[in-house]
Amino acid sequence: MPRAIGPIAVFAVLSLAAACGSAPESPEDRLRAVLASIEEGAEANDAAALKRCVSEHYGDSDGRDKQALAGVVAFHLLRNQSVHLFTRVGEIDFRVPGEARADVLVAMAGSPIPSPEVLPALRADLYRFELRFRDEEGHWRLSSAAWRPAAVDDFR
Repeated sequence: MPRAIGPIAVFAVLSLAAACGSAPESPEDRLRAVLASIEEGAEANDAAALKRCVSEHYGDSDGRDKQALAGVVAFHLLRNQSVHLFTRVGEIDFRVPGEARADVLVAMAGSPIPSPEVLPALRADLYRFELRFRDEEGHWRLSSAAWRPAAVDDFR
């Protein structure tokens, strides 16, 4: 059975659709559209798309830049042939013009996750992500990410 992917790969996958797709009207609609397509991008194992969707100014607390992030994600996606995500989008805010923050719960496993009720039976990795996006020429691009472990109860 494939092992669940790591947190670095997940927050990167969360940005896969950031610069892709049609542009709904409001900034929140555009960001929600990005977040809604996360599971599809992850299951497609398309690491090349990541590089196009991450800001050139990306940086995280572990010192990763865009290039380092793309390498780590490619490794994790290659290592985990089957990637399934269950996401819950929490708070989204736009306190600074041209920037957005989204809190997202992510369960990652090597098999489908139809609902949070099955999480205790799965060997899933559970994380809470704080994602920061930058509006770059009308496209939300991932500019920063932080994460910490989550609990099954967080998903209910």
